[in-house]
Order: sequence, then structure tokens, then C-alpha cells
Amino acid sequence: MPLITKVFLGYAAGLLVGFSGAPVSAGCLVFIVLFGVVFRSAGVAPALICGGVVVLGAMTGVRSRSADERCREAILKTGIATVELLAPLAPGGNAPSVTVGACRLRVYARASPAHAFDVGTRLRLEGVFARAGAAITARQVESVLLERPSALVRLRIATGRRLDRLYKSHGPLARALVVADQHDLDKDLRERFADAGIIHMVSVSGLHISIIGSALLGLLLACGINKQRASLVGICCIATYVVFIGAPPPAVRSAVMFSAGGVCQWLQRPTSTWAVWAVSCGVSLADPWIVLDLGWQLSAAGMAGLIASGILIERIGTTWTPATRTILSGVTATAVASLVTTPIIAWTFERISIAACLTNLAAAPLFNVAQPLLFLSVIASLIWPLGQFVADAARTALMLVDLVARIGAALPFAVVRAEADVVTALALVLLAVCAVVACASTRRRGATGWGLAALACVAWWPMVRPGNGQLEIHMIDVGQGDAVALRSPRGRWMLIDAGRAWPGGDAGQRVVWPYLRRRGGDVVHFVMTHPHLDHIGGGVSVLKRAKVDTVWDSGFPGNSSAYTALLKQSVASGAVWKRAVAGDSVLFDGLIVRVLFPTDEWLRAQRDANDASVVLQVIFGETRILLTGDAEERAEHEIVARYGDALKSDVLKLGHHGSATSTSLQFLESVRPTLALISVGVLNDYRHPSPSVLQRLSENAVNVLRTDDDGTIVLISDGRTFKVSNSPSRW
Repeated sequence: MPLITKVFLGYAAGLLVGFSGAPVSAGCLVFIVLFGVVFRSAGVAPALICGGVVVLGAMTGVRSRSADERCREAILKTGIATVELLAPLAPGGNAPSVTVGACRLRVYARASPAHAFDVGTRLRLEGVFARAGAAITARQVESVLLERPSALVRLRIATGRRLDRLYKSHGPLARALVVADQHDLDKDLRERFADAGIIHMVSVSGLHISIIGSALLGLLLACGINKQRASLVGICCIATYVVFIGAPPPAVRSAVMFSAGGVCQWLQRPTSTWAVWAVSCGVSLADPWIVLDLGWQLSAAGMAGLIASGILIERIGTTWTPATRTILSGVTATAVASLVTTPIIAWTFERISIAACLTNLAAAPLFNVAQPLLFLSVIASLIWPLGQFVADAARTALMLVDLVARIGAALPFAVVRAEADVVTALALVLLAVCAVVACASTRRRGATGWGLAALACVAWWPMVRPGNGQLEIHMIDVGQGDAVALRSPRGRWMLIDAGRAWPGGDAGQRVVWPYLRRRGGDVVHFVMTHPHLDHIGGGVSVLKRAKVDTVWDSGFPGNSSAYTALLKQSVASGAVWKRAVAGDSVLFDGLIVRVLFPTDEWLRAQRDANDASVVLQVIFGETRILLTGDAEERAEHEIVARYGDALKSDVLKLGHHGSATSTSLQFLESVRPTLALISVGVLNDYRHPSPSVLQRLSENAVNVLRTDDDGTIVLISDGRTFKVSNSPSRW
């Protein structure tokens, strides 16, 4: 591979390291593995250049991540954000947007009931904001119009509406393929395409640009235009189209590669395909945030797989017949491209599609037919009967693609769950890089050996993953709600509550599950303290993804749809439902988890779900942690009367988010904690925590950490002492 390719890979790897929050020294480790083991770079100068680029990328990523953090803190503090909408914002609804300025922070904007805004509108949001994972949610805001969409965006919106009229129920898919608008794509369709391994086809990228470019060149050549002029016109048309659809990163990468290839042919100056690929990928990285874009990642990795498979076919397919070559080259290209994109798919969609090799072979020709017809239908729609006729033909191709996805997703063993933690993901990345090197290089033995080692790590790591021998308590920042995760000394999890839900999403899917998965380890127990939405709203999403053994419940008869759905999902997941009753306990990898409350008698007399909360005491060595759900003062008095001094704990998770109805003086004097934890949303409507509770904690010399000020809080205990960390401090 040419030096420019290695420079690009080093810079991209460095950016990912910087954005991940890992120290810059980790970038040097990536450099050593990538170039010292896989590429075996010859010469000191190339190694130093590539190493410097890795460090440069890591530092750029760190600066960009810091800019995002400063932007987040400023928005939370001032309650003001200037954003550009990424999707239409309906009256009273919400939509994703991105901040305008020196950072790229995702903000879920909210509109007043009287206003609606199109995609591309710039707004000034003023009001109350809360964290939502790495993003921010606007909860109570006033939307002030700053700038309407540009003429180009309005033209794109009009084209999308025309596609909706032409394709009706298939309109969202048609918009995704023509104007790169994926916001209305059906969730089931996304899941189906992901299971079948053809999810990349709904993003305008290399496949679509090559189809459009090839169709244009064929049309121009058929009109008698010479090849050089046809190539130049094709490049101009592709560039215009990419600008028209808003220059999404995968389309920009594909257009640059198409244009570079055309210019090289025009000048009759052959160059390395790897160099052209590196330039096409690197141009987008002028904006460092692009490295985090899923479409760009899939486009870059998939094209690398296609280039490597092409080199492999040229080397081993010299004696094949034309028919054999066509079939086997298609299978090989699909297999290699799927393998190279596996780390991204596994990390993002938590699955690996085994059926991808077959479904891509079947779906690609259909897309070759559908894509030109989609564009032709837009032009022909100026004469409506003709446009409808062309659209009907394109709709047939789209229906066949969807049929391929349905059949592929339904095949036995079509998809394998891949809940990759950091170690597994890095092993998959090494496997993908080794696959490319083994296909494209003559030095296949070393790459094959390291690839097999990476594959062994992927297979065995989940079974041998060691714990750190310590107890970890993670109070995850889910806004106004609760989600506390206990990590055992063996690295396994007990999750107590899973955060809130809202129209169109929940904290389990957006925050809790990604947080647990990136740290690795099975979720063995899930405890729902009581059936209020801010505690169980994310439970279904977690149960769908985690292989939970036991679901603990107080047994208070909740009547919400979220509670019913959670019970149904626990049955569907094969988890054992168990009622948590005072006196129960479980020994969990060296931890003793005791259920202190509620009792049978107390539960039967309750009408308030808060006072029926499951209260747990976690014992590890000499340390004690008390988790109280939303238990209020009446329940606290009962608990004190029942346990007295046995309630003594080092850490207390305050009941009901620090409300004045909880954490009574009698209860506090019985627990005598050193540290109090409060899970609470920024500037929440309930004005939690109560000033009287904070005053009470101060008078009793209790240290306080709260998620609205400190974000996610992590406690690590060796059985004698605690280490507490909350970004950015540790003590």
C-alpha cells in the first residue's frame, strides 16, 4: 500500500482514539499494532511519519471532543442553543438537530404546539435542557426562527414530497435513495435490512454513485460524446447531485473517488487504487467529526473490502471461465466487504449478518435497475402519467429488494447477535485489517496468522473475560430518572432500573445499553424497583438486547403500558420473573445483595408505587451501599423500625431523586452515609433535589454527588475503601 494510504489510516485511527476519550498514548499503541504487526512498514522515515499522523489525529480528536463538552456545558448552564434541524420539526414534536458553530453537538429540539419548521431551518432554542447520553434534549424551550432553509434545501424538500406522491408507502425508501433523507424510514425496515446485511443500500454512497455515474456515462456515450468529454460531464453531474442532496459524507467520499478515477483516465495517468481511496476518504476528514459518521465509516470500509477482493480475484482467477469469474467474483467481493464492515455493523447494530453474501448478490442487480428508474421518475413526473408509469416500474424493483431482505432475514442462522465490548470490537478491527492485507498483499502469512488470532479472541473473550476483582457502582446519567448498574468482581452486571422513556425513544436504548455494552459483561439480573416510567421506561430495550437471567419486581400491580410490555418482554426473553420480598438475598459473584423492603404485609396495603419500591443493601467486604428506589418517608420509617442500626451504609442512593418526601432525618441518622448519590435531571420540572434535603445532608456531613451536576458517577470498591470518579474529577 502507498504511504498516503497508511497516513490516512493512521490519522483516522488517531481521530477515533481522540474522540473515544482514551489517552493519546493509546494512539501510539494503535500505530504499533497497525504498522508494526500488520503492514510491516519498511524504513524509519515512513514509520515516523505515520506515527506522527496518529498522534496528530488523536490530538485533533481530543480538541474536538473538548469543544463538544464545552458546548454541552454552556447550553446546560445558559439554557440557550443555536441549532440547525436535521429533520422536519412538527408542532409540539421533537426532531434531531446539530449545534451551529465550533462544535457538532446533537440536540433533540422541541417545538411549541403552534409552530412547525422544515429541515435545514436554523433556530435559537431557549429554555430547559437535559443530557441524553452524548446528546442534549430540549425539554421546555421556546423556538425562535433565525434563518429559513436555503433555496437548495427547499428544492430538496420539494423533490422529497414529489417522491412521496409518486411512491406512496414506499416514499420514505425512495427519498432515502434519491435525496438521502432517511428520517422517516420504518424501524422494521431498518431492522430487516440490517439482519439481511443490506442496510448499507439505504444510504447514498459508493453503490449509488457508481450506478448513477455508469448510467450517465452510458447515456452520454450513446449520444455520440467522446469518452473524455463524457467523463468530464459525468463528474460535473455527480458533483452537482452530491451538493443537491446536502453533501452527506459517504456520498462525498464516493464522488471524490469517482472523480479522481475519471480524471486519471482522462489524463491517461494510472495511479494506485489505494491512493485514490485514501484521498477520497481523507478529503472528508477536513471536518474531524466526519470520522464518527456511520455512513462514512461503512462507505470507506466497504470500498476497502471491494478493492482488496478485486486484487484477490485478479491473482487467483486467471484460469476461470467468464461465467465462473462473474459468479465467484461477486461472492468474493461481497464476502470480503462484509467481513471488513463487520466491526462497524457489530458495534452499531449489535449483529453480524451471515446471510449478507447471498442477499447482496440478489439485491445488487435490483438496485442497479431501481436507482436509474428512481431518478427518471422524478424527471418524468413533470408529465404525471409518464412519471407514475416509471415510478411503478421502480416500485416493483424496490418491492423485490424488500422481498430479498425479508427472505434473507428469515433464513436459519441469518444473523448472529454480536454484543461487542471494546476488546471484541478491537479484535474485529484487527481481523478486518488482516483480511484486507491478506487479500491485497503478497505477504499473506503474517496477516493470516494475526487474523486467526483475532478471530480466536472474538470467539473466546466473552467466555474468559476477567473481572477486576472489585465492586463497581455506576449511577448512569439518564436525566430525570434512575439507572444504577452494579458490576461484580467477575465483570457481570446487576441493573437496577433503566431510566425513562419518551415519544420515539427511551434511555435504555439510547444511554443504558450502549453504556453497559461498551464495558462488556453479561447483564445477569435486572431489578425494577417500582413501575413508574422514569425507572422502567428503558427496560424493554435492555431486555431485548441483554440475556438477563432474572427479572426482580416488587410485585406492585402497575397498570401502565410500559410495565405490561416489560413483563411480556421478560417472558419472551426467557428470563425468570421473581418477586423481591424483604428477607430475600442473592450471592452474586462475591457480592451479597439483600432485599430489605417491601414486606408482604406492607405491599398489600399500598396504593402508592413509590412506597412499594424495592430497597436493596449491597455488601462487599466491609463496604455497604443502600439503594432506595423512590421510597418515601412512610416507607423509610417502616424500614428503620425493622432494621435499626443494621441500615448503616457507606453510600446512600437518595430516594425519589432527592425529593422533600424522602430522606427523613430519622432515616439519615440510621444509615449514617459518607456519600449520597442523587439521580436527577438538569433543571427538572419537579425542582429535585429539595433544598431542605440538601441542607439536611450538609448538617450531617454527608458528601453529595448528583448526575445533573456531575454526569455519570462511578464508585469502585476493593471491599475496604471507595474510589469515586465523575468526569472530570476523581477522588
